[in-house]
Amino acid sequence: MKKRILLLLSLALIFVVSCGKHPAVKDFEDSMKFIQSAEYGKNANTNQFQNMGLTEDTVKALVNASKKITYKINKTETKKDQAIINVTMKAPDLSGLQKELMQKITSIDPKEFEGKTQAEAENIGKDMANKLITEKLNSADLKFKEETFDVIYSKSGNKWILDPMANLTFVNMTSFGMLNQ
Repeated sequence: MKKRILLLLSLALIFVVSCGKHPAVKDFEDSMKFIQSAEYGKNANTNQFQNMGLTEDTVKALVNASKKITYKINKTETKKDQAIINVTMKAPDLSGLQKELMQKITSIDPKEFEGKTQAEAENIGKDMANKLITEKLNSADLKFKEETFDVIYSKSGNKWILDPMANLTFVNMTSFGMLNQ
């Protein structure tokens, strides 16, 4: 009988704690679950990824890397129409990728581009980028970056919105630092 009462009290406490989350925190957690899920990878066939020039193998490597992102919410602070979520996040680190890619592209013998259209030359660059991203993400010595930062949500009407421009560290961590030079 005592076990049942303890179990019911435990379940009630868990329910109360989970229902008591700030909407911005819930949105952040839902966003992270999406990024870490296979659902994120289902968008691989959309124009978004194709327009970026990513191959299916590269998208799969990115999806697998996104599953390796871990985070911990340290504290949440609410001020009027702003919620500040302090997070410690660890993610694969591909910073410096653009610089490495540019070095590889500039090291190509110019004769390889002779007789090629601009589209064909761009495809060579895209192929190199895809290969480099896939190699790095599948590497046994993949490096990780860990950082503690604030994620800022602003209230717009009844919704809490994450502004990417106000959360560059978050964007940088979830894009594996690939946007850094």
